[in-house]
Formats: sequence, structure tokens, C-alpha cells
Amino acid sequence: MAAKSSKPTAVDRVVVVTGPEQVLVERAAARRLEEIQKAHPDREIRRLDCARKSDSGISLAQDIAQSSSPSLFGEPPILMVESVEQADESIVEALKVAIADDQAPPLILTHLGGQRGRGVINSADKAGGEVIKCDRPSERDVRGLLRQEAIDQGGQISDRAEHWLIDALGTDSVALLLGAVRQAVADSLDGNVDVDQVQHMLPTQTRSSAFQLADRVWAGDGAEATRQLRLMAQRERGVAVSVVAALAHGLRMMALAGMRGGNPGPAIRPWQAKRARENARTWGATGERIARLSVRLPDLDVQMKGSLDGATALDDEQKLAILEQEIERLARLAED
Repeated sequence: MAAKSSKPTAVDRVVVVTGPEQVLVERAAARRLEEIQKAHPDREIRRLDCARKSDSGISLAQDIAQSSSPSLFGEPPILMVESVEQADESIVEALKVAIADDQAPPLILTHLGGQRGRGVINSADKAGGEVIKCDRPSERDVRGLLRQEAIDQGGQISDRAEHWLIDALGTDSVALLLGAVRQAVADSLDGNVDVDQVQHMLPTQTRSSAFQLADRVWAGDGAEATRQLRLMAQRERGVAVSVVAALAHGLRMMALAGMRGGNPGPAIRPWQAKRARENARTWGATGERIARLSVRLPDLDVQMKGSLDGATALDDEQKLAILEQEIERLARLAED
């Protein structure tokens, strides 16, 4: 969103793109750079990075000053300065001078957050420059980015593949997720990415979670759910408790979302409701089936945490054996 100012010349000349997610900031900056380049087709582009030394043999501050000054050898270049959050005081001052100079060339800056270099953003805003804020994306936004990335690469990604990637890699690094989508599309035969391909592509780089395992149960894939349980058990102890909790969470989501597609209310997000309804559909959930399992799970939880009626506590192998039987039983219900 462009800021208003009494200096209209800065509106088209100075752009600052800021936000915590690097890939979103870079993409927004690239779009504005392309637009500015179309308006100034005769100008070259000079790229500088505050996190690196200048390649011209002079300081970065001097490079910025020279690049933004009039030249006898033609128009000065469009200046793209990245990583302003790592700029030292001399670079900050050089950028402020360039921002204030109405005769300076177009200037595009990126800032990934923090207080360092914040004065540059304030100077650009006061001068009437455009400040584009890229907020941290929500999970819904991330899912949209994954779908669009697959389309941009000439393919498609299934909903379950999206869910698996986000569950496995989280949403802290959009760049990592987008890279995984690009690789998956490139490796696929027809550009269509499904959950099996994603799991095969990243077998050692991701960790199965109890929620992923529960999804496989609701899908009727008892063999895959059991495989994930054994992999989790090899890495850490006590996974049985988290699996039972994930199953209970899945049941609760189905109940909250409603199996007929009604309004779930504020207790559940739209994407969660969609996921829960899909699980309910594949598992063949009914109110009676959910109620019966809701009664069984507390007893199962007690077994996984200790023992029943003062009996000898189960060891890990016994717990896994009981849980595997329950997983297979629940998965078979999806076939009924």
C-alpha cells in the first residue's frame, strides 16, 4: 500500500518491502522491480546486499552514494538494496540521502524485520515512498502458496499432500515448503503431486507425527498408520500416548465440524473443518461410531500411560502391540 506525501516524486521512485518471511518479501520486491523497469527500460539494474561486501572495491555506503548520483555516462541504474535490516550506520545514512534526493534514481529496498535499519523505512515513509508490508502468512495463506507454486511449475498438488507437507515441515519456512513443492512437481511423471510421492521424496528429512498417523487411520490405511507408529517408536519413547491423544483430537474435530457440513462455529477454523469432514467421510463416521470410540479411548489412554485396576504396568512393546491392534481395527471400519 503506497503512503501519501507532499513529495509525489518519491511515490514512484522509492519502494520498501518489509516482512519476516524472506521469500514473500523477495517476490513482492521482484514484482515492483519489474514494473519500475518497464517504466525505465533504458536503465540497468544495480543490486546490492547489506549482508555482503560491495564487489566494486569500495564500501557499500560509497557504492550506494555513487550508484544513486547523476552520471556523465548515462542514466544512473535502478538501485535494488537488499537486507537493509543488516545495514550499518554508514549504509543507513547513504540510503536516507538517496531517499531524500528527488533527482536520485529509482530505489527498491528490502527489510526482513527488527529494529536495525528501521530508520530507512521511516525515512521512505515520510518522503512519500511506497512501503509494502508482507505479513507472516497464516496456514491458509501457506496452503494457497503451495497450490500456486505447483501450478506455476506446471503441475498440481493434492489436499492431502499439502496437509502432509505442512504437518511435516511446519509453516516457519515458506521457502522450504515451496522448494519441496517444486522438487515434487519436477520428479512427478505428469506434474500431479500426491501424498505418497511427498512421503517418498522426504523419508529422512521429515518426522511422522501422531496427527499424520491418525489421518491414515481415518483414511482406512492401517498398514501405513502401523508403519508410521513403528518409525515413531524407534525414535522416541512414549509415542503411544500422543497417538491416542491425536485420535481423540480427530474425533473431537469431526464432532465439532459436523458430518453434514453445517457451520462449525468459532471453535474450529474453516480449513480444520474441511479436513475433519474429509476424515469423517473416508472413515464412515456416524454419531454412534464417534460416541463408541469416545468411550473406548479413555481406557486406552490409561493403558498407554500406566495400567488398569492396579495391574502391572505394561512395557513399551505391550503398549505398541495393543495400539497396533486398535489402529488396525479402526482402519478396517473405513471399509465397512
